[in-house]
Amino acid sequence: MEAGLVELLDLFEYKVADLLEGRPPKGGRSSVVRLRQQLLQSNLPPTLARRFRQIDAEYRSLRGQPEEHSPATEADFEGIVVEDEPSLDTPERAVLEQLAEAVYWQRTAREVTRQMRHFNTGKREALRLAYAVLQNLESYAATPYFTQDYNLSRFEVAHPIPAYSDPLVRLEDTEVGRNLILELVREAHTLSERLRLPSEETLPYLRRFLRRVIDKGLALRYGGGKSVSQEVLRRTLEEARRHNLTSTQIRQLEQRLREQHMEDRRLAMVMEQDRQAFGAAAEKLLELLQKLLPYPKGEAQPPTLPAQIWLGRDPKLSLQEIPDDPPGLTLRLVPGSFKAWNTEFTVTQAGNEFSLVVGGSEYPLSEAEPLAVPWGSFELWAIRRGQYAHLRLETRGEALLSSLLAEGRVLAYLLRPDKAFAYLRLLRAFSSRLKGPITYHDFTPDKATRYQEASPEALQDFARKGLEVVRSRMERSSDWPALMREVGMALGLEEEAELMSQELTAWLSHRSDSQTQTHSLGSTTLNDGPSSLKVGSVVLSLRQEGEAVYVSAPGIMARRLSDLLVWHLPEGSAVLAREGPCVAHTFVPFDSRV
Repeated sequence: MEAGLVELLDLFEYKVADLLEGRPPKGGRSSVVRLRQQLLQSNLPPTLARRFRQIDAEYRSLRGQPEEHSPATEADFEGIVVEDEPSLDTPERAVLEQLAEAVYWQRTAREVTRQMRHFNTGKREALRLAYAVLQNLESYAATPYFTQDYNLSRFEVAHPIPAYSDPLVRLEDTEVGRNLILELVREAHTLSERLRLPSEETLPYLRRFLRRVIDKGLALRYGGGKSVSQEVLRRTLEEARRHNLTSTQIRQLEQRLREQHMEDRRLAMVMEQDRQAFGAAAEKLLELLQKLLPYPKGEAQPPTLPAQIWLGRDPKLSLQEIPDDPPGLTLRLVPGSFKAWNTEFTVTQAGNEFSLVVGGSEYPLSEAEPLAVPWGSFELWAIRRGQYAHLRLETRGEALLSSLLAEGRVLAYLLRPDKAFAYLRLLRAFSSRLKGPITYHDFTPDKATRYQEASPEALQDFARKGLEVVRSRMERSSDWPALMREVGMALGLEEEAELMSQELTAWLSHRSDSQTQTHSLGSTTLNDGPSSLKVGSVVLSLRQEGEAVYVSAPGIMARRLSDLLVWHLPEGSAVLAREGPCVAHTFVPFDSRV
């Protein structure tokens, strides 16, 4: 049994008991949330798991009760991390939570904008499905069954999926589509609280809802016509023969029956094609939600804000000196100047309005619209809440390409087929070990046959998702290098484990700057015609078709480049990253010894 699990469970039970009796737990409600997340991520044995579920059910029952402190922060952002947080809630603590939430939504909006090129193509099935889901969620939420019908046994589809050419739904407008996806993310974000579901049940519920909208919505759409059914025509034909109608009348009825049969077959085929297309669209939407929703609803890591405020009123939160290169800076808006990121900033005030002066340009600070100013390979974000603002640098453009290439370098090792995909087996075992003790027979070479059978696209998606999970677990574990060594020894892959530790460390600490931009790597800009680039020993051809980009080599089937692609070669791997029309690439050579 993992050391300390019993004590952690006891502590969770004490804190929940305090909440049930109306007493504030030591460390505040946020300490309960963090403790619960730690237990959810632990490998609890059956006896402790049953006990945890009982305590957790009592904790979840509190969510519907009024709370002495504002519940919005916990309900919407259970996973938000504020470093070195004090034990007592303060007004400035609430401001930090609000700013963290604003950073999350700003990042989410930017990511949705980036992803729109995947949704605004073809017949826009994903956007049409999202529209129908939002319409039906709104209608069903107005009924008394909504909060109790987790299995959707009483749910009836009121709004079918709109047709591609529906004039009332302007999905060809990119901004309309972007706002539609953002609204779906917001609905999914609050769904578990509205239904009083565990946060981790959000996506399974939405999967059921999407499936019901597809099945019932298509039946409603294709079965709602006014045509006469085949059964009615058959009975009419039988009656006509019984009453000795003329041969001409009988032939007309037979012809109508044949035509209706052909029409029904056509509609059945179209409906099945639509069901498959919308099923794929549903998976695309769920994949995006999983990526964007904060843990444990999804896999996104909530933003981390330093728990100190420049010129803050609370002595416990007041920042005494601004670091040279802060990960972010929260300040109380007071007219004056300060220096951060080797740049002079000035705050000005006119009435209740504040502005930020940077590099001789003045930018108004609005609560309604965050400020985003180009900053070399970054964007400077300024997000305001009342008398406070949070400044941070976020990657953009070429910096994003550099970050993707850093991720692709790790993927290149994971997709290497040597020693029965040794690096991928190592990572999967390491991922499980970060949760708790494991048995290693699940990660032996004979278990790697499915990797060999998978397509390159499916294997890369699998490895990439696994890498995202590992990153989130590593960021919550301070002793992960020791665990990696342990896993490497258990699998007989000590050298691979050492190399993987180095690559993961470089990836985790990667920060795009002037030293890592695309001018120091290979890059090309897509145009109307085919492009080519030499990586390692191969010349790859790039061809753009609409929003899609395809990569091919002589004698090898083309593969689609979404934002990241690893192309395996005998001597290493080519890594390609794409952002808009710009494609950057690098080569990862392999040492034959590891």
